Amino acid sequence: MKRYPFIDIIRGLAVFLMIIFHFSYDLTLFGFASFDVNKDLFWWIFPRVIVFLFMFSVGISMKHSHGETIRWNSFLKRLLKLVVLAALISLFTYIYFPQSWIYFGTLHSIALCSIIILPFLKYPKFSLFVGSCLIIASLVFKVDIPWFLLPHASMDYIAPFPWVGVCLLGIFAHSVNLHHLPISNTVFLRPLKYMGKHSLPIYMAHQPILFSIVWIFSKLAR
Repeated sequence: MKRYPFIDIIRGLAVFLMIIFHFSYDLTLFGFASFDVNKDLFWWIFPRVIVFLFMFSVGISMKHSHGETIRWNSFLKRLLKLVVLAALISLFTYIYFPQSWIYFGTLHSIALCSIIILPFLKYPKFSLFVGSCLIIASLVFKVDIPWFLLPHASMDYIAPFPWVGVCLLGIFAHSVNLHHLPISNTVFLRPLKYMGKHSLPIYMAHQPILFSIVWIFSKLAR
């Protein structure tokens, strides 16, 4: 299947921004910085931009991979991989961060949203309508379809609503050939393309690596 640089770059940009966010989070956690992700407007918007890019890439990639006929073998293999990796994230964060473990984070949400949007792949205009309604209802009227919450504050919590609406926007974007946008092969964009092509292993590896580096540095700095 033909790869389009636009899709890889959107996904790669999401990964790149997530690396910056998590590195900033780790620096704050160990006292090297004081980024307030709960009160500062920028740090409130920043992670939501990242999730938007991830979910948009899910929609546009799903439409590109399956068109109007779902390739079930490919879809189920990808879904199984996402579910297993999401479960591992939950397990490891429960072991090491029991007060803030991730029970429904980004990968959990991507896996579920990938299932939810399957019936919409044939209907890009309807996808645009439903996606817009979900996003407007959440942003303007603060109304979302309820999703389960556990008592503790998770380090990463991405409810499927309204974020599945962004996946639906991605389906529509593919139908109007947004992925055909010409992308120049500049030196700046090549790393983003690479990260987009290998987004899942980078996603899984980057935070343990960053956390370990900052932890080691904190020990050496004492």
